Formats: sequence, structure tokens, C-alpha cells
Amino acid sequence: MDQPTVSIILVNHNAKEMTRNCIQSIYDQTKTTSFEIILVDNNSTDGTKQLIESKFPQVKLIENRQNKGFSYANNQAISSASGKYLLLLNNDTVVKNEAIEKMIEHMEESPNIGVLTCKIIEPDGKLQRNCRAFPVSPFDTFFGRASLISRIFPNNVFTRKNTMTNWDYNSVKRVDWVSGAVMLIRKKVIDNVGKLDDNYYIYWEDTDYCKRVNDAGWEIWFIPDGEIIHFSGKGGGTRSLKLKFLTLYHMHKSAYYYFLKHLYKNIFHPMAIITYVGMILLVINKGILEIIKHFNPDYPKRGSEQK
Repeated sequence: MDQPTVSIILVNHNAKEMTRNCIQSIYDQTKTTSFEIILVDNNSTDGTKQLIESKFPQVKLIENRQNKGFSYANNQAISSASGKYLLLLNNDTVVKNEAIEKMIEHMEESPNIGVLTCKIIEPDGKLQRNCRAFPVSPFDTFFGRASLISRIFPNNVFTRKNTMTNWDYNSVKRVDWVSGAVMLIRKKVIDNVGKLDDNYYIYWEDTDYCKRVNDAGWEIWFIPDGEIIHFSGKGGGTRSLKLKFLTLYHMHKSAYYYFLKHLYKNIFHPMAIITYVGMILLVINKGILEIIKHFNPDYPKRGSEQK
């Protein structure tokens, strides 16, 4: 088999139908670009293996007996990929408007670009802002897209800066970092910078990778051409209370690791210690809220009704 233009990498855990829809959309919307699909399955028990072998036998399937994290799984696929480009694509996405081919075309025309993404939309058609400015301190984590402050005060100056809300996503733009939900990477970049950092079990691996790519002199860009629908948070299957706790833990652990790696460099740095303690308190606080919401689904509604 000749070298494919792009290796498309998916990671799945108990999200069989989402993965099926994603793969089918790739075939439906990618007609003129040669590609291979590599699916890493993290110990699913929902029949994913049987579905892939039956419906998509050409997909390269890597089966893990345990879930070692998102970065680890992507790196497994990266190691076996043979494409000129590698597309990290969440399995809870649906490709529209020949998005992959349009991204490849732009990369071919711009050899200075190391990482590229395209427009991502929610299932209801709303824009999902998938580009960010690099965080310069842990303070910036309070102003992310899904943070409580950003939801209550979406137009505050810090959220607007971090999430680039002053931009309509209708123009080609160089950015700091892009979401790993849709991340097209030049193979030369991986040869230069390396793979994802396995220390990120989940979350922040995309921020870290773009930081390393940027520091190595490559550019990171967004193009508005093509669209990909993202069913956020559905790619890992249904989340139990235990899984929600683990997600909270890994999210904040990854944030701490990012700042330790790129900012403080030393675990005994005063700000590293403050950040560590702060992350623990945040996990405890959010964990308590998750317990309340789990046993009392009307909790947010009641709160709003009392105001």
C-alpha cells in the first residue's frame, strides 16, 4: 500500500455508536485524499471491536486491556501511523463539508504550519470555540470556556482574552493553541517535537503539545473552511459518579503539571506549591457539587428558583 496522505487517529472507550458515526462521516466526506484510520480502543465492553471488524474491516484496530489515558492511546496510534499528516480526531465528532481535505490542502500550501484545525460546531449549530491563548498563570484557568466565572460573566476581559471571543472564527488566523478534538499535525513536526506527553492522562495534552510546537518554531493556524460537529464529552461513554470524580482529578492534575513543566520548573517553587494546594481545593469543591447534583438532579433549578 502506498503511503496515505493522512493517518486519522481515534480513541474510543465504550462509545460504539459515536465511533461508528464518526468513521462513516470520514468515508463520506473524504473522497480525494488517501487516508488510513487507526482506532485505539481502551478496553471497551460495548461491542466496539465486533462492530469495527464487521462494518469497517479496513480500519486498523489497536486494543488495550486497560485504559492508560488519552495521550498514551494517541501515542500508540502515532507510532504505527504512516501518513504525511496525522489527524487527532475525537470519536464523538462528525465530519462535514470535506473538512479533512480542506485542512490538508491548506497545510500543503503552507509548509511553515505545524498544527492546523478547522471550525467546530455544536450539534445545535452553535460555534464551539476551539482556539485559545496560551495560559500564562494558573489564574487563567478560572476563565476557560466552561468555567463557572465564564458562564456567569462571559464578557469579562480575562475570558475574552483566553477564549478569543473577540474573533468570529470566520477568517484564517494564527493562534496559540487548538483543541485536541480536531488537530491536524504535520509528520515532520512529530519527528521534530515528539509525541504527546503521556503524563497527561486526559486534558491539557493539547495545550502542552501546541506550546512545544510553538517553542520549536512551527506555526499553529485555524481555517474556517469545512466544519466538524463535536458532541462534547460523549466519546468516552456514559459517565458514572466515580468517573466524574476521576475526570475532575485528572483535569486539575494535568493543569498543575502543565504549569510545573512550562512555568515553575520546580515542585518547591512557592507558586507551584500554592497552585498544587489550590488545585486540591478546587477538586474537593467541585467533587462536593457533583455529589449534590448526582443525588439531587434538580439542585441547579432549585437554586435559580430561590433567587
